[in-house]
Amino acid sequence: MLTSLVALAAAAAVTFLLTPPARRLAERLQVLDRPDRQRKRHRRLTPLWGGAAVAAGLALGVTVATVWTPVGRALAAYRQAWLGRGLWWLLAAAVVMTLAGLWDDRRPLPPKVKLLAQLLSTALVLAAGFHLQTCWVWPFGIMAIWPWLGFLLAWFWLLVVTNAFNFIDGLDGLASSQAFLGGIWLCLGAWRLATRATDLAAVYQYVLAGVLAAAVAGAALGFWRFNRHPAKIFLGEAGSALLGLGLGIAALLLLRPGLSPAAPWFVALALAWPLADATQVTIRRWRRGLPVSKADNRHGHHYLLAQDFSPGAAVALIFTFSLLLGLAGLLIIWWA
Repeated sequence: MLTSLVALAAAAAVTFLLTPPARRLAERLQVLDRPDRQRKRHRRLTPLWGGAAVAAGLALGVTVATVWTPVGRALAAYRQAWLGRGLWWLLAAAVVMTLAGLWDDRRPLPPKVKLLAQLLSTALVLAAGFHLQTCWVWPFGIMAIWPWLGFLLAWFWLLVVTNAFNFIDGLDGLASSQAFLGGIWLCLGAWRLATRATDLAAVYQYVLAGVLAAAVAGAALGFWRFNRHPAKIFLGEAGSALLGLGLGIAALLLLRPGLSPAAPWFVALALAWPLADATQVTIRRWRRGLPVSKADNRHGHHYLLAQDFSPGAAVALIFTFSLLLGLAGLLIIWWA
């Protein structure tokens, strides 16, 4: 747990310190988001490129935790199978996702190009061996699955979570607050599973999940101070996608060992709002024959605004909803 706390604190501090310079750089280079009074309801030009500060916070948070703490050093030195070398692959995936997002914030990329960048980034994660080997199937319990199926399921999962956080990043402080809460729940769940695991590889895997989730939570917390309503800077494509990717990897690590039948339920509850919003958006657009990438103003937070909730009240209500569901998931995994 100390390793995760160090990751959270370091990521929060670095992101908090680097967000103002990122804001000034975005203003100087005119990387600004323009309101349209429909889907984008902020009142003034707002800088993007908050993702640059988030990326630095995530990277340094994980680095400090794996260098400064004894457990982190043991994790970084662990060479059995794929886990010890996986950190470098994760860094490469984060770099690809961040650079593509920063470019898209400056000059919007076609949807196919953005998808290609996401496919490449998530493929780097999978190349390190971060994929599913087992699956919980009711009523049979934990079952082994074909390697190619585990690969495809993990790839699909990472893309879903990455884009889920892109979808909800339409209200001041919403994506950052959801990333903070999701990171906290996944970190606590990883710690609980690590205390119950008997295999050393599984223990280290849960430790890595906890460190990644804590770093995401810390980066989101450090950024939220500038992103709450009225936002001084936005996450942009780079920030929201990177937060989603980090939580997707952490959740995948919790699911991979297949030691707990409660893990899938816990992950679903920990990330309930982003996953539910992405699901309803995808189904609705598909039924209407629209591209899934086509932005609109019919997300969950837009419905709350239509009911005369203020932006701050809408974010607070969604946060409370996610808090209660996350607590329920934590109870499930704690007592399962």
